[in-house]
Amino acid sequence: MNQDKPGAEPLQDDQSAASDRGDATKDPKEAMASPPRKPFGCLALSATCFGMLLLLLAVFVYTNLIRQPQLKISKATTYITEPLTEEGTRVDYFAAFEDEFYESGMKPEDNGYRLMVAALGDIADNDGQDRAPAAQYYQKLGLDPEVAPTMSYIEPYEFLDQYASAEGLDEEQAWELYDQLSQPWTLDEFPMMEPWLEQNGPVLDLLAEAVRYPAFRFPVLRDSDNATLHNSHSFDEIHTARSFARMLQARAYYRIGTGEIDGAIDDVISCARLGRHTASQGTMVSCLVGIALEGVAGSVAIAASQDAQPSTEQIQRLIDELDALPPRPTTAQMLLAERYVALDYLQSLAHGDESLAELFSNWEHRGFQSNIAVVKSPIDWNIVTQRVNEHFDVLATGQALQLPDIKSLSTPIIGERSRRFADMFGTQYVPGFQASAEAEHRLECMKNLQRISLAMLLYEREYGTLPPAYSVDAAGKPLHSWRVLLLPYLGEQKLWSKLRLDESWDSEHNRQFHDVVVSRYQCPSAELPPGQTTYSVVVGEDTAFHRSEGKALDDFGAHLALVVEREQAVCWMDPMSELPQSIAFEGINRNNAGLGSLHLGGLNIGFRDGGATFISETYELSKLQGWLDGTAETRDW
Repeated sequence: MNQDKPGAEPLQDDQSAASDRGDATKDPKEAMASPPRKPFGCLALSATCFGMLLLLLAVFVYTNLIRQPQLKISKATTYITEPLTEEGTRVDYFAAFEDEFYESGMKPEDNGYRLMVAALGDIADNDGQDRAPAAQYYQKLGLDPEVAPTMSYIEPYEFLDQYASAEGLDEEQAWELYDQLSQPWTLDEFPMMEPWLEQNGPVLDLLAEAVRYPAFRFPVLRDSDNATLHNSHSFDEIHTARSFARMLQARAYYRIGTGEIDGAIDDVISCARLGRHTASQGTMVSCLVGIALEGVAGSVAIAASQDAQPSTEQIQRLIDELDALPPRPTTAQMLLAERYVALDYLQSLAHGDESLAELFSNWEHRGFQSNIAVVKSPIDWNIVTQRVNEHFDVLATGQALQLPDIKSLSTPIIGERSRRFADMFGTQYVPGFQASAEAEHRLECMKNLQRISLAMLLYEREYGTLPPAYSVDAAGKPLHSWRVLLLPYLGEQKLWSKLRLDESWDSEHNRQFHDVVVSRYQCPSAELPPGQTTYSVVVGEDTAFHRSEGKALDDFGAHLALVVEREQAVCWMDPMSELPQSIAFEGINRNNAGLGSLHLGGLNIGFRDGGATFISETYELSKLQGWLDGTAETRDW
């Protein structure tokens, strides 16, 4: 084997050496004619990739920041696909709303509201502002706009304000006069009200006739071809209904003060029916106002005058009339109306009829951040409407809808921007809907306590005393709660007949009725086990209930609290579960075993004067105690 010598060049094989020699002998010109290759393939690939990136960026910018997707008509987006407007590019939510909320086949002469407009003219046009064309307003009611009104009306406060101004009284004094109309009054005390009664009496009598029509519908008007339900619904008429309710309340107390109990009952029922009709207009606003008007009717103290107490027959008539009120709209109906209003407005935004900039400006008071870039950034209205429909679908199940706290739409992604917009838009109707649900629950609870109070008055008319807190046997052992004793006066004669009143409430036979649900003893806001209730009387030496002894109403003032709400639920048949005076006198929401409710900020109380009302937890304690022991001279709240 050969070994290289130190410092010698390494040996090459013959082929390599020959190759080297060949290169050395190659023509220099030939070598110059064949330069080394450059990487054109890499450059071309880089240029292609860069172009693709630019194209993708352009597509992204166009899709997310320039192109405005058109709203499609589909079940997922517009919820309904017909009827359509004349051009066929939009859903006609006006027509859909009327089809849903106007009685099928209703003729103008079947509408009780028509009576009011025929006598008073466009009664909601008192502020002089332009409304939809008058011809459309009168046409929907089947009236001739050229016929002059024959009546006019004025609210009690407005009348007293004019009187105070003429007499040199200030606004505070005018309010003091008005507040006194919320209790029985006469012309001897308020002679200045005689002209008011003369002017407004015929109007209220006509209203009493109008609200007894099966239908009482406010016209829904289009003030332009592209008008939305949001801007064109009957808010003026709803406001006028509130005026009528205050007028009915004032006259009811005048009639109570003068001993016209039947007339006062007529006004109370008219006010309650007006509330039901107002709520039935469909929207959340009309529902909330209708609930408030019905609350006004329920608060009227029909038995407030010591000199003119209602008879058994009159109390029973009031109960029967209240039980026969037209139905209030269901939650599903109100949600459908609000869905139409919301989608109609979004459709108008999608077509550019409504201003996004104006909408964003209205949101700024809630901390929303808006700028020109946000205003001009496109929104996919298909994503928005689908998400809004999802909101309503959740609300329809009765679940609480939690929306994120959106402060800005600043994002380059159109899908995310559209979802944020939908959630921000949802904050306009979700809180209102939840508030309306609680308002309805609170009203129904108040009506329960009013109904229980009226039942106690019927019991008193028959036995000469209020019911005892509980009945006892010959040995003085408690048998049954006052709630059992009132069953015949609450329309529960069938249940009453099944109980064995000579046996204890928890006897083997009576125990089977512990879980029976008596609707009048159920607060809608309290989700209780069957047979539980949060309605109680206050038991004590100074209150209207003292264990097994029924007390006489004559021993107490007109503004005596009869039944209250309590924090802790008890079995409706339990005779030993009433609130002791010492705990009740501590106030509202001060003791877990005392006065309280699941209503936000207070509770309902039913009074011996036949009315009921909601009382704030911050109400003055001494006045609350005056109601509980019957020493209060007024029922102001």
